[in-house]
Parts: sequence; structure tokens; C-alpha cells
Amino acid sequence: MSQTKPAFDAARHLDAMAPALGLTITEKQRPGVLQFLGVAHLMSEILRAAPLDDASFELAPVFRPGRTSDGEPA
Repeated sequence: MSQTKPAFDAARHLDAMAPALGLTITEKQRPGVLQFLGVAHLMSEILRAAPLDDASFELAPVFRPGRTSDGEPA
């Protein structure tokens, strides 16, 4: 038995996440935010479809302003 993934609902996502993040989205802003969420979802689908070797993951360095790469003050 195969389960289909429900379609991404940008409006539902926005309605759930904006309050959780303490964001106030006005009615004027809403169409642009919904458009961006749709684009972001499409980008995530492209990335999710890309084959990745588990051995290729490595942690990225952390940028700390005013410090050298070894963590010492500049």
C-alpha cells in the first residue's frame, strides 16, 4: 500500500507558523509571503530529489565576527 504525500498548502503553513514565530503578516503582505513560501517549497523539492552520499556530509565552520578560524580573537 502506497501513501501519497499531501500537497503543500502555503496558506495553511503560514497560518500555523507566523504566530508560532511571533510574526504579524498583514493582508497586504500575505500574497507576497504566500508566493515566497511556494517558491521555497519548490526549491526544497529540488534539493530533496538530489542524490546525496551520506559520507559527503561534513559540518560547516561557524563564523564568529572578530575571531580567526581557530577561534582566537583577531
